[in-house]
Amino acid sequence: MIKVENLVGGYNNNSIINGLHLEIKKGEFFSLLGPNGSGKTTLFKLITGQLPIQKGNILLSSKPISSLSKLEKAKKVAVLSQEVQISFDYTVEEIISLGRYPHQKGLFKQLSKRDLQVIEEVMEITQVTHYRKTPFRMISGGEKQRVLLAKALAQEPELLLLDEPTNHLDIKHTFQMLDLLKERQKSMELTIFAILHDLNVASLYADRVALLHNGAFLDVGGVDTLRKEGQLKKVYEVDVNTQSHPNVPKPQLLMTPNFSVVKEPFYFKDSYKIEQNDQYIHVRFNKPLRTISNGVIGEGIQWVTHFCNFHVDKNYHCSDPKSDVRRWMENDQIPYERAVGMMTAVKLEDMVVIEEELEGISMLVIVTAGVGNAVDITSSVKANRKTQVGTINTMVFIDANFSDGALVNGYMSATEAKVKALQDLQIKDSNSNTIATGTSTDALLLALTQQGTQTPYAGSGTTVGTCIGQLVYKATTLAVKKYLQRMGTHKH
Repeated sequence: MIKVENLVGGYNNNSIINGLHLEIKKGEFFSLLGPNGSGKTTLFKLITGQLPIQKGNILLSSKPISSLSKLEKAKKVAVLSQEVQISFDYTVEEIISLGRYPHQKGLFKQLSKRDLQVIEEVMEITQVTHYRKTPFRMISGGEKQRVLLAKALAQEPELLLLDEPTNHLDIKHTFQMLDLLKERQKSMELTIFAILHDLNVASLYADRVALLHNGAFLDVGGVDTLRKEGQLKKVYEVDVNTQSHPNVPKPQLLMTPNFSVVKEPFYFKDSYKIEQNDQYIHVRFNKPLRTISNGVIGEGIQWVTHFCNFHVDKNYHCSDPKSDVRRWMENDQIPYERAVGMMTAVKLEDMVVIEEELEGISMLVIVTAGVGNAVDITSSVKANRKTQVGTINTMVFIDANFSDGALVNGYMSATEAKVKALQDLQIKDSNSNTIATGTSTDALLLALTQQGTQTPYAGSGTTVGTCIGQLVYKATTLAVKKYLQRMGTHKH
């Protein structure tokens, strides 16, 4: 669709863009990225013809763009720049109607029925219809941006050039605009070339990206290019961490400010309080901890301050347990947005709390256990199990610094220790009569202070993994024995 060959250009014979090569395919959403001063706007102006080309070529559908007349170019290309300059006091509708000029015929260039139909359509999809008679100068910057997008779409271009199109838009209208462009891209094979300053937005919407650095491309490729943390740090000069979006297979970026790098150390044993009554166990830390859990709320990897295990009746059933846990937290003024919440039918007075220092590592482990619905996950015996709540809930707090990989390792170590405890206690799946590996509703939390040197591993072959295993095994064994004693049996 558009091809850039050995492009050189800039201002007053000063070359900002130096020998660029680029090809954007028809129907592609291509995003140009880079910090201020990297040459993004210069490249944009060279492509749009606002700056003269010092060397090289820009081809549009295999033809030099400079060989096209203004009318021919206007039929193929529409431009939406950051600059909002309208010399005359036009209404919104009059501004948008200017987009139909390349398609109008005859000496007087009157709007045809088709022109009016297109104008109505683009006003509706950009949500500016109600401003149609409003003077352009009277609307806000974000509204002006949507009007100018409507004007560009009214041209029915094959190629749309956008210079930071969401610059004046709030989050809602940013996503509305880009959703609209993606729909147009797919339904009409619209080719989009966009300068975007928000790397996360670019990752979500672009098909390919180019990273511009000092007037040259450092990298061009799919959005997974944005997973290259070292490269991004070089270009943007900030610490960058990449992670996957939870719902779409695209990377998202986290920037780390310098002020947060230096952390005040704190003494682990003085950093938390444990409150326990008939209704809940509540562990509150003075500092947020890095966590991994499968709690009812706060699941996944988070930063959390409050850790709760709520008691429920053994016949508890609810289609939306998250709402219940949130309500219970709100009733006790616990901020659920910064909490992990579990639930259990076990008597909370039977909880086991172990506070120990092993191999120089301070740890706190809290377990409540019931094995009424113990299961052997490897058993092929099918049974109509009645799901019960409570079972084995485990919280492990560690004064250490884990990578995300070590969090997963540690989670495995805690699980292995729980399984070993059930094996040694001869807890059985009542349906298969084989040794249980857990219960059908177990919950597990690992929480780290993130103090000290980061460790990338916490499996059974590491010191910290062994410490997790020893304390979880000990706490699980004691908690299950309490449960069996309360139930009046020594085996289940």
